Amino acid sequence: MLGLARTWLWLSVVAATLTVHANAQNTTTHAFLWSSTAGMQDLGSLGDSSYANGINNAGQVVGYYVTSEGTYRAFLWSSSGGMQDLGTLGGDSAIASGINSAGQVVGGARTASGDFHAFLWTATSGMRDLGTLGGTFSSAVAINDLGDVAGSASPLGNIRVVAFRQAPGKKMYGLGTLGYRYSYGYAINAAGTVVGASPLNKNLTPNHAFICRKGSHMEDLGTLGGDNSAAFGISQSEQVVGWASLNGFYPAHAFLWTRGTGMQDLGTLGGQNSTGLAINNKSQIVGFSDLSQVGVTHAVVWTGPNQMQDLGTLGGNNSTAESINDLGQVVGWSTLQ
Repeated sequence: MLGLARTWLWLSVVAATLTVHANAQNTTTHAFLWSSTAGMQDLGSLGDSSYANGINNAGQVVGYYVTSEGTYRAFLWSSSGGMQDLGTLGGDSAIASGINSAGQVVGGARTASGDFHAFLWTATSGMRDLGTLGGTFSSAVAINDLGDVAGSASPLGNIRVVAFRQAPGKKMYGLGTLGYRYSYGYAINAAGTVVGASPLNKNLTPNHAFICRKGSHMEDLGTLGGDNSAAFGISQSEQVVGWASLNGFYPAHAFLWTRGTGMQDLGTLGGQNSTGLAINNKSQIVGFSDLSQVGVTHAVVWTGPNQMQDLGTLGGNNSTAESINDLGQVVGWSTLQ
């Protein structure tokens, strides 16, 4: 399950990746921590399934677990303290999506009134509501070391959702769109540059990946020849990763975009589709790829186009790598059998 906090925002933009979720629904799934020396470590769960979405350079991991009642609860994991429930905003559910070097955690949580709002959690202050753009929905997906937050939120009237950037102590700032009402922010780097996806017209397709620097409008990153693309990760040097279709909507491959080279196809593990979800400051990219076997998808580390390592699973058929820190530690989820 590719980070449910993101999934709630992706809508039709990532329909290609939802097959991975479907493959994982009928079996127990656990968050993992992977390193080149220790391999894939099961992080366990405070309930049933668990999913890791982010990791910082201290090795702290955030994500969510599924309770026996079927609700989602945010967690923070560390090697010394194990898995800790981060609470909610008064409702029954919460999902943690990102963490910075200071241990500040962002995500989304249900409020007492039933709305879903972005949150910022710290060890000293607990979970704080970051508000919205005037509507009833918001979700934070990433936070940089300066405390700038990126995500998506609904303006007044709830008739659309737009990507936002939010500086510490400030209100959310909507970033606009590439052409029609909607946009979704998925990652932010140290300079406050946000990447994501936005539809080009009222038909809500095609959707294209974008990059948006502070003080600038969204820039369309194009595709790999097909109709759609979405950007999910960005490094400090503005290397962008995501997925883009090759012909129409399918197949869709992971890409690496830079200003000098444009969009490069990263390839697959032998199957039709792949997606890049995060990149660290050493140009290591993580995500997932289909294998040649139908219904089998594995977590991947790329070091360049068609240069990839299959990270395997915790025993099941499917896994996804969601985030990588600058030490090369990877987190994500895997089915157990």
